[in-house]
Amino acid sequence: RIGYRVADIHHTSFLVAFSKGFYEEEGIAPKRLEYVNGPAEMMALSAGELDAGYVGVVPALTAKAKGVDLVIVASANLEGSALVSKLEIKNVSELDRKVVGTPGIGTIQDCLLYMVEKKFNVTVTHQHYRVSDLPIALAKGEVDAYIAWEPFATEAVVDGIGHIIYTSHDILPNHQCCIFYVSGKIYREQPDLLKKLIKVHIKAMNFIVNNGADAMKIFSNMTGKPMEIIENSWERMVWDYHPNIESMKAFVGYLIEQGKISPEDVPDVDKFISEAFPADLQNLLEEMGTAR
Repeated sequence: RIGYRVADIHHTSFLVAFSKGFYEEEGIAPKRLEYVNGPAEMMALSAGELDAGYVGVVPALTAKAKGVDLVIVASANLEGSALVSKLEIKNVSELDRKVVGTPGIGTIQDCLLYMVEKKFNVTVTHQHYRVSDLPIALAKGEVDAYIAWEPFATEAVVDGIGHIIYTSHDILPNHQCCIFYVSGKIYREQPDLLKKLIKVHIKAMNFIVNNGADAMKIFSNMTGKPMEIIENSWERMVWDYHPNIESMKAFVGYLIEQGKISPEDVPDVDKFISEAFPADLQNLLEEMGTAR
């Protein structure tokens, strides 16, 4: 039972592995479970409805801080989100006192927007939508801008209703975005299955790096998204299965500032991250990556 997000280009590695039969090659029968955003997926994991999945690092760390039994296994992508505004808005400073859409409270994009507010000393109203409704909200004038994962940021650009004024690369270069996680139970009790899942993930990530055009076609076929939008989005993607640990620590700091994580739950950020992404998993990921 593997969770992932609706039409999220960040989760292309899962769609590649699923469509190419990489799981079956390892004797795994994957069941796809799709969620509207990361917090919804983490709720499903906490309810025992998932064994593994792909999710933004912010909802994963927030869930971990609240006691959800998961471990981060690998990165699914770095960066890959963008802030899109009405055409008449030319820069981030012009967003002050404006309404900005996000894909939900507790998403990495909501946290990134908070970071933008701090960096530019602006205040915006966070209005939450299903990610697929964000371009529509911009077109209707319900929001002045929105922040989203790709390809939903690019949709407004291709449709001519908005333009990108800031990317997540601009906010925090090479930041961790989505991660591949497993339940604590798999981590502790099923080492052979864990290794197979890591092998599948690395194989899919390498496929994306070496066969970008084919990976884009797979994403298009499985989501219905037009190739023009996917190709435009691809330019802002960083495919690396090695997690960016320093950016994870930075996110925890911002989440504590926002009140999304209690400092009592995470008194030591370094220790918390080492528990979320244990050293033995870091070593295993490195070993399996070099052994391919």
